[in-house]
Amino acid sequence: MTSPELGRPKWDGFLRALMETLEAHMQPEEQAVLLRAIGGQMAALAPIAPEGTLGALEARINERLADQRWGVVSIALDSHGPALVLTHEALPVLPTTTDAEGRWLGPVLEGLHGGWIGAQPGAEPDVSAQIVRHGAASAVLRYGA
Repeated sequence: MTSPELGRPKWDGFLRALMETLEAHMQPEEQAVLLRAIGGQMAALAPIAPEGTLGALEARINERLADQRWGVVSIALDSHGPALVLTHEALPVLPTTTDAEGRWLGPVLEGLHGGWIGAQPGAEPDVSAQIVRHGAASAVLRYGA
């Protein structure tokens, strides 16, 4: 008899080793470019169909995040300009030797959310998601000009 836990691998050790290897061999800017691209690829592998409202888009994103246990996001219009503000909470935290809060996940989130929102109808090709604030288990991103 097998337990459900045995059928699902735990990736913490692998991810920590991967991140610490990247930290040892790449400059922070290079790491960010790579991690952003990985986030974009994650979005491409789990695409979100075109949605007509922000509420529907938020719901679809949260379904994808729940599948991976990656927390929950709320999306609002930015009152300071033509942009969206994404508040991502309950993020997984995976510290490394040099990054106790696991901030390396920030560029992954930029690529992930940028990929999902950028694939929606009317999205501008040159617009991206950028981390505005990142703390332990939470992040705020801005998607807009």
